[in-house]
Amino acid sequence: MPISKDPEKRKKQLANLQKNMARKGDVKNPKGRPRKTISMYVEEFEKMGLVVPSKDEIAKMYLYIASMQQAELQALMTDPEKPMIMRSIARSVLSKKSIDMVETIVNRVYGKEQRLDITTNGKDIKNEPLTIRFVASKEDLEKMQSEVPDIPAETGKEG
Repeated sequence: MPISKDPEKRKKQLANLQKNMARKGDVKNPKGRPRKTISMYVEEFEKMGLVVPSKDEIAKMYLYIASMQQAELQALMTDPEKPMIMRSIARSVLSKKSIDMVETIVNRVYGKEQRLDITTNGKDIKNEPLTIRFVASKEDLEKMQSEVPDIPAETGKEG
């Protein structure tokens, strides 16, 4: 609404504006400028021409960095033209905890080892020694089978 040309209304309008004006030291927006959302940053990155690498590309990058020699890693770590993720990984591989970083790389690329027990219901498997006996006659075979009665003899099934 524009300021009125009528002197009475104009006086009231200006007084109202004066009352709501910020004085020196007053902060009318105490929370400041609203933060940008992640989607706003994503739009900015896309406008800059940045592209999100695929999972396969990231996995290959990890493996290539893990297979580099020390001099190559040091050069990569200090090259400002390389992406920060590559430089950070190179720095981690060269650090004192390099074995942890290599393990992390392998886990990210191939997945963490998982063990599933589907046969023993959580019970320990007893490793008993295996004995192999050779027999020369049918009588020896029958004698041996009689010593181990709880193992049924295999029967051929014809279909």
